[in-house]
Amino acid sequence: MKSIVYTGPKTLKYINVPKPRIKAHEVLLKIKSVGICGTDLHIYNGGMNLPTPLTMGHEFSGIVVEIGSQVQNFKINDRVTGEHVVSCGKCYYCLSGKPNLCPNSKVIGLQLPGALAEYLAIPAHLVYKLPAQLSFEEGAMIEPLSIAYYAAHKAGSLLDKKIVVIGQGPVGLLLDQVLQQSGAVVIGVDIASWRLQIAKRKKWANFVVNNQRQDLVQVLKKIAPWGADIAFEVVGQASTAELALEITRRGGEVFTLGVFETASKINLMNIVKKELNVHGSWTCAFSFLPSIELVAAKKIDLKSLITHRYRAQDGIRAFREAAAYQDKRIKTIINF
Repeated sequence: MKSIVYTGPKTLKYINVPKPRIKAHEVLLKIKSVGICGTDLHIYNGGMNLPTPLTMGHEFSGIVVEIGSQVQNFKINDRVTGEHVVSCGKCYYCLSGKPNLCPNSKVIGLQLPGALAEYLAIPAHLVYKLPAQLSFEEGAMIEPLSIAYYAAHKAGSLLDKKIVVIGQGPVGLLLDQVLQQSGAVVIGVDIASWRLQIAKRKKWANFVVNNQRQDLVQVLKKIAPWGADIAFEVVGQASTAELALEITRRGGEVFTLGVFETASKINLMNIVKKELNVHGSWTCAFSFLPSIELVAAKKIDLKSLITHRYRAQDGIRAFREAAAYQDKRIKTIINF
């Protein structure tokens, strides 16, 4: 089968690899659509130390074409999407309802073969059927939506809370939408005005701030005089993490979702003196079904985030152009 294979920093090959054989508890998917994630770009740029050759891709949709002997809930030709963290199911974290924190887990597209191939073998318990009204491209975007949903859900009651979302990339824009659905007042922050314009035009954010051109602290005083009730950091840089701590009110909450390539130095006294509650949010747990339901109910717009599409045979170009962050790109989808 054809696969887009990572062999080293900024080096991909579109080559034939063996078609996977499924185990009794797995299903085989014929892949239809795959999203390029920020993590994929970190890998592509050499920012993660992973074994090579590697087939990336953990945002995907497809069709069930083969079913393991122990699988009962699927049939051939089911349209599906799936999670990417394969946890052990036996450790403290798995048994406590936190499989995303399993220390024995392996991730599809990182330690395990990913979806940037014609076929993918995946444990059936990680697979979810797609409603008929969702396209395969939307199915590939359920995974990033689940990341946003999980983080928002961790924050608890959001009604009327003044919430700052720092970073208006794909996950940030999805987080805006989830927060809006929860009744929050959303302040979107980025340095790219065109991303902010999308959030404002689509009414995903109540307010938008370009923190390269405006003083966020001063702007926020007019919206939330005491500071943000909650801040979500969705960039993965020391400066934006510091900003999140700075603009959150005393006793407020900060959630970090960004993928940090290097260790960061931040002023911990902001946490101490303001008694901030700082949380990490890593991938997701039990968030796929509610995410699918939100999209099926037309409460979340995924289609508007897809700005660039490529065929599988053009996947190398897709990564090269996505890594350049040009052409007002939000979400890149590769279709098989």
